[in-house]
Amino acid sequence: MPARRLRSTPARKSPRSSASAGADLTVPPLTAQVRTLENGLDVIVREDHEHPLVSVQIWVKAGSLHEEKWTGAGLAHCVEHMLFKGTVRRSASQISQGIQELGGYVNAYTTFNRTVYWIDGLADQTEGYLDILADMVRHSKIDPLELQKEQDVIRREMAMDNDDPGSAVQHLVQSTSFRQHPLKHPIIGHRAIFDQVSRDDVAGFVSRHYVPNNCFVVIAGAVDAEACFAAAQRLLGDWERRPYEPILLPEEAPQRGRREGRKNFDTELTRIALGWQIPGEGHEDKAALDVLGFLLGSGRSSRLYQELREKRSIAHSVWAGAWGAQECGLFNTEAECDPKDADDCQKAMLEVIETFKTKGPTAAELAKAVRATIGGQVRTLTSTKGQAASLASSWLNAGTLDQAQHYLAAVRALTPTAVRDIARRYLNPASCSIALVGPDVEKTSSTLQSTSTKNEVQRFVLGNGLTVLIGENPRLPLVSIRASFLAGVPAETAANGGATQVSAAMLLKGTKTRTAAQIASELENLGGSLQCTADAHRYLLGTDVMRGDETKGLNLIADLLQNATLPAAQLKEVQKRQIASILEEKEDPLTVAMRHARKEIFAGTPFARTALGTEESVKALKVDTCRAMLSKSIVGANGVLSIHGDVKAATILKQVEKALGKLKKGSTHYDAKTKFPLTADVIPGRHELRLDKEQAIIVIGFRTVGLHHPDSQALSLIDEACSDMGSRLFNRIREELGLAYYVGAQHFSALGAGAFYFYVGTDPEKAPLAQQEMLAQIQDLVTNGLAADEIQRAKTTWRSGWLRAQQGNGSLADSYGWNEINGLGYEHFRQLPAKIEALTDEDLRRAAKTYFNPAEAHIVTVMPEAE
Repeated sequence: MPARRLRSTPARKSPRSSASAGADLTVPPLTAQVRTLENGLDVIVREDHEHPLVSVQIWVKAGSLHEEKWTGAGLAHCVEHMLFKGTVRRSASQISQGIQELGGYVNAYTTFNRTVYWIDGLADQTEGYLDILADMVRHSKIDPLELQKEQDVIRREMAMDNDDPGSAVQHLVQSTSFRQHPLKHPIIGHRAIFDQVSRDDVAGFVSRHYVPNNCFVVIAGAVDAEACFAAAQRLLGDWERRPYEPILLPEEAPQRGRREGRKNFDTELTRIALGWQIPGEGHEDKAALDVLGFLLGSGRSSRLYQELREKRSIAHSVWAGAWGAQECGLFNTEAECDPKDADDCQKAMLEVIETFKTKGPTAAELAKAVRATIGGQVRTLTSTKGQAASLASSWLNAGTLDQAQHYLAAVRALTPTAVRDIARRYLNPASCSIALVGPDVEKTSSTLQSTSTKNEVQRFVLGNGLTVLIGENPRLPLVSIRASFLAGVPAETAANGGATQVSAAMLLKGTKTRTAAQIASELENLGGSLQCTADAHRYLLGTDVMRGDETKGLNLIADLLQNATLPAAQLKEVQKRQIASILEEKEDPLTVAMRHARKEIFAGTPFARTALGTEESVKALKVDTCRAMLSKSIVGANGVLSIHGDVKAATILKQVEKALGKLKKGSTHYDAKTKFPLTADVIPGRHELRLDKEQAIIVIGFRTVGLHHPDSQALSLIDEACSDMGSRLFNRIREELGLAYYVGAQHFSALGAGAFYFYVGTDPEKAPLAQQEMLAQIQDLVTNGLAADEIQRAKTTWRSGWLRAQQGNGSLADSYGWNEINGLGYEHFRQLPAKIEALTDEDLRRAAKTYFNPAEAHIVTVMPEAE
């Protein structure tokens, strides 16, 4: 199904995700050309020379709805997997390595009505990318032995999907709402049916649906359209056209009564979903239904969030939205709550909807929803991938390239009455499907409390100084491993900035016993995952695997840490990607302003730099530089290994000793509690930058304190209070005065150093007033502090986020490891709620007065270039 938000909370550290334009915002049309080859294959090309990048995509108009006698088997999804396993011309490794050699990133996805294969990369490699994708969709071998292995991978994915309560409630509301239509089945399929699929069935699906007259190509980026059409003709023009009989899907009878589905699930929270049948993606009511979903369950100002979470405090998160296939779909609302509140939560969800049906939205609510919808469309156009996807979606759904424009016109034309009437038309409580997933929900009472307990983390230190944290959590058959080693910005200089991140990427390029392709596929073939990255403080390697595969995950991490070859031939590719990330940051005016404020605040100290480094420092890196950084950092005394999941401490500890016991001891890279002195040259002031952008950005930054300072928690809570859509900044500057597209705050806390930023995005003509008002709000914060209701909301929101961070083994392993490696002690994570709850209004006022002195502000303004 389409990507959906299970949380109502906006992405707090990405202010661009806020609604940022009015209903009068014009979304530029995506100009593109389309041609149809003689074999019926449509080719769509859009030229966009903003960046030297391209997205090449092949859309197959076949998904989980088109499996016919194998409906519910997940056959379309299985085919997607198999197309990466080799063709007549290429082996699986040649596919992946060939794309890497061309600087591309490949992926694919399957949904109800399509399967999409795409490569994002360098524009001058467009034909190479198209060649590989064409080979995959035309000449896949569907090797029987590879199919057996891939079926095992998919079975593991199914197990992980079944272990996810969010997926469980989604599948349950689908199967409860639909009785005939294939939308009732999960895209991945049912294990019992999937196990019956043979090689001939998989190959038959490809033969049936993977024909040129049932596919199309879309290319967007810095390309020449005529060259792309010529390449498509060369690579796909001889693809044989075959008869294709469209699949007739069964019609779903209208639902005449309420339905209910319940599923017991071993979790501490209950998930509730309410679903209503609606028309499909191509219906004229889709725009109104999308806006209705936003008004009911998107963001902290939504009706469900305000009533269930803020006023009644009976839900942790809410969501609402409309989704489906071309001919029919589902409107559903969801909530996550404590088991004891499930009955009240379900009742309140229906009450909110009935109230909305009576009065409808206010004009202000609707205007905000319209702005958010249009803003979301604009953001998809920032990347070549988003442009290609937008064009392809229009072509798939409407056979035209401008469906998005018609959709937005329908959104702009909505009135409060029209949206109210849509809710009345479709959200009938008598035809609602209710799904509940949680502890003991199959019993008549939903007030039973979970009795599961959290096992304490055990701490060990190996003879080589490596700290090992182990948390036993047998609830699900999953294990997460995280290895952290101090490095990053404090260990680098201006000359070798970015060395930690670059050398982390180089670890994946091969070891003494594994090639890069083997490293990439080893855990994926088991349904697991591998990460190897770095942040401002550390190297971070991790694996997430099923129980029984933890030894393989641990051994892979150990091999990367101890036997990486760092092939010189791969350094240039890694540098290119790192530099691309640096350049990408320079395209975002808010990031540019934040980075400049940071450079001024931390002048003369390590944190004036970022983990990415600079173009100059990254270009200057040598393999020997990377090797030296790794050699000094990857030692026992400098690291923490954190393991959380379905393990026994005694058993896994022996495996750790075997895998990493021979890691040299060394010494800590630097004292995690080091306080980097700020130089006397740091002078607060105002800085104006110019970019070729239309918006203006204002960042007001202050020097604060590091992770270990007791004021760090107070600053975090102030950040929480100033960063959401219910904050004083948002309500005053954006809602009341209309001075901002977005507004918020951000607390940065590092080793011995910290900063606090207030930011606002605005129209250049409004920039002086926006800055004046932001300074006034900061002064009010210093003088009067936060109100009692602001503090309580911030504490509630903070605690909710803290609780959600404990729902996965990976999050817990990382949290414990992060706190331990930074010298706070792993138990600091568990102590945080008490510290946050103990903060008083006086604590927060004192912190604001101490750190937010306007005379010490670093004010950075980014304005459009002068004409």
